Amino acid sequence: MPIYQWCQWLESTSIGTAVRDSSWLFPVIESIHVLGIVVLVGSTGLFDLRLLGKGFLRDKPASLVKREVTPWVWSSFAVMAVTGSLMFSHEATKCYTSWFFRIKIVLIAVAGLNALIFELGVNRRLAIWDDAETEPPRAARIAAWSSLILWAFIVGAGRGIAYF
Repeated sequence: MPIYQWCQWLESTSIGTAVRDSSWLFPVIESIHVLGIVVLVGSTGLFDLRLLGKGFLRDKPASLVKREVTPWVWSSFAVMAVTGSLMFSHEATKCYTSWFFRIKIVLIAVAGLNALIFELGVNRRLAIWDDAETEPPRAARIAAWSSLILWAFIVGAGRGIAYF
């Protein structure tokens, strides 16, 4: 089944129909999605700022900040995946043709790749530069800037879906 026909089918499912036909369901789902992005961007932002030696957590070990924010990051990402899927189900054909949606999905994949590269690379040597006096390596700072920029553009692309 081609993708566009799958999108049409998804919109006609009971979930897609319920989200589309309810006067309150979509706004509630969207509000929860926005809260999820606030928690995710806030949590990752705290860690990114720590990697850059900025913010009020700059005096804390990076491993401690990472350990504290990780559950918030994964929980909010899960919430956004569920709510995003529900929102997609009611307007899948619109999203399929939306450049903003496509850009958002690509940027999310790139943000995930950025996090994976950080985890498999520079994070493995975290003990060497974990204390607040040692500047994180260049790769960690690049990952932090990349994360901050990517999530800003992801939020922007998400807003673009609603209006274009």
